[in-house]
Amino acid sequence: MATSLSYREKTLYASLAAELVVYGPYFFLHQQNSVNQVAGMIIAIIVLQIILQSVIAALTRNRVTDERDHLIELRGYRAGYLALASLMVIGLGLLWFHATVGHLRLDNRMVGLHFLSVFFGMLVLADITKTVTQILNYRKAL
Repeated sequence: MATSLSYREKTLYASLAAELVVYGPYFFLHQQNSVNQVAGMIIAIIVLQIILQSVIAALTRNRVTDERDHLIELRGYRAGYLALASLMVIGLGLLWFHATVGHLRLDNRMVGLHFLSVFFGMLVLADITKTVTQILNYRKAL
């Protein structure tokens, strides 16, 4: 028995696909990260999301949301927040550990860019956690 996806599910799948397409190469295929790459990715994800969400909105007739949609959205944001908070605590703990042990050299010019990449990665993982949690809740609700 085939079930069609709701408007909200379609937008979540499109968001997840866009995030994986844009962020995947940055985190897995990068050689040397730069601020320009991060800015380019942010612009790319915004443009890609606008295009995808516009196409989905134009092709979907029923865009009504109900209480279930709001509850699933809240569950996703809660999971994303917990992921971000946990990753921040772990990251700050590792930073403290490396500074205490002496492995952290602050004379390196790339330290700022490294921290930008790490904390940007934390934001991306939290957002992917939010989206996947929402998708799973929609699938579970059927």
